Amino acid sequence: MAVSKARDKAAFLAFFDPAIEYHYHVGSRPLIGVEWVDRFITKYWRDHSETEWVLMNWAENGDVILTEGREDYVNAAGVAISHPYMGFIEFRDGKIVAWRDYFQMQDPAAH
Repeated sequence: MAVSKARDKAAFLAFFDPAIEYHYHVGSRPLIGVEWVDRFITKYWRDHSETEWVLMNWAENGDVILTEGREDYVNAAGVAISHPYMGFIEFRDGKIVAWRDYFQMQDPAAH
């Protein structure tokens, strides 16, 4: 969360296993490999500013964590957004090997 807020891409990507499987939106094609996560986060950070993850609840079972919270950010149009989400993150040897996000794809501020 801290390196994401700081936009430290090298530190952010260092958390991922090279073969990460990231489902940034369940139902969409997953990103396989850290290179795809790099491309995704580059675009995401370009279109979102003042990003802050707020973790409200979590459950841990071995190398898996389930998170619930919201992401507060300003979108490309300059609108402040508070976007609820849930996530599933699996670790192996200290690296993220699988990540699935669950959220409403439409911008919550859209009418």
